[in-house]
Amino acid sequence: MASCGSSQKDKPADTTITKTETVVTVPEKQENAPAGSSFSITPDSAVLGKSKEALVKVTEATAVELQDADGKSTGAELTVKLQVTNKSTLDAKKYFSVSAADARLELDNGTAVPGNKESGNTEPEPEASSEAVWKFSLPAGTSPKKLNFFVDGTRVSVGLTKK
Repeated sequence: MASCGSSQKDKPADTTITKTETVVTVPEKQENAPAGSSFSITPDSAVLGKSKEALVKVTEATAVELQDADGKSTGAELTVKLQVTNKSTLDAKKYFSVSAADARLELDNGTAVPGNKESGNTEPEPEASSEAVWKFSLPAGTSPKKLNFFVDGTRVSVGLTKK
């Protein structure tokens, strides 16, 4: 029996495994954005009016910390987004207005501050809804506890808790 030269089967195969790993480092935010927080609203809606025609739902509440040029806190600005529904029928045609100037935001130090209407409408037609954005200026070192709504001699409060 004759052997034919060398065979590739007799040589061990090259079994070198190259393992590579990529590490991605995400840089921290470089922007100089003010600190902010959001709030839970309990209950998230309130029914107002002597005929219970006004339904006010707080859809979002967020605060942005305000600072002077030296970084010292000067307070916060609370933004509240609302959806206001007129539960009155087209036949009854009851109209109302939920005013930001009449609303009061109670703070943890016992004071209450009025709001300012930023945008939107809080005077919906019967069987319709509208949306609005209100802003409240908070003194430094305070946080909101509850928001009071007033319509037609009625008052309802919703609680605010930091998330």
